Amino acid sequence: MIHLKIITSNFFGYNGSYEICDTINPGKGYWVKVDQPGKLILSSIPSGVISSRIKINPTSEMPPLPPSDDNGTISKSLPEEYALYQAYPNPFNPSTTISYQLPMQSQVTLKIFDVLGREVATLVNGVEEPGYKSVNFDASGLPSGIYYYRLQAGNYVETKKLLLLR
Repeated sequence: MIHLKIITSNFFGYNGSYEICDTINPGKGYWVKVDQPGKLILSSIPSGVISSRIKINPTSEMPPLPPSDDNGTISKSLPEEYALYQAYPNPFNPSTTISYQLPMQSQVTLKIFDVLGREVATLVNGVEEPGYKSVNFDASGLPSGIYYYRLQAGNYVETKKLLLLR
């Protein structure tokens, strides 16, 4: 079996404009240019075959213009409702990403609680613009166990469960 190394450009995310990304989050779209056909498989599981990994070759080349609507203006898709997504990964050790969406500018709080209901962290506390959001929760200083995260935005409140495994 021959393993070809695919060489890529930087990974670009889009949030009103293209930005170089060093992290790929679930539920988001990304643009990347590759130098040959093949499978670009991204995994958090370490591969035993070094030759099957990709090589990123940063260049000054930017992605093509983003999609536009029928009038030729760039369409910026906004969520139509509030939502809180399951953290990924979950179970986690020591960090996980919590994603949510806001259909309008809102006062937002995102807090972490232990099983006794004690607040252990505040990840977000302020006014945020509409859009798709994500925040990293680093639980390095916390013991293994079940935790809850609660998003409050406007009149929307939702709580989900996390499992920290050491």
